[in-house]
Amino acid sequence: MGIELDTRGGPTSGPYYEDFEGFNMPEPPGHGSRRIPRGDFPTGPEVGTRLPDVVATDQTGRQVHLHADRNGQPAVVVFYRSAVW
Repeated sequence: MGIELDTRGGPTSGPYYEDFEGFNMPEPPGHGSRRIPRGDFPTGPEVGTRLPDVVATDQTGRQVHLHADRNGQPAVVVFYRSAVW
């Protein structure tokens, strides 16, 4: 999937760049932590959609099987991203 980044904006006086919303930062729009997608961007499954059989590792290193370990109980899965990838 090709994702178009929002690179609108440009340099200002000094070592900063301004994006189309007027925010100033030392990185140009579309670079580093300013990688904002343009247009429609898929963010994941809709609420209530059954996820595939996911196996993840918890904070103690134990494998967790999303569907098998819940015993039919509802679950909330949260994905997050850091400020800088």
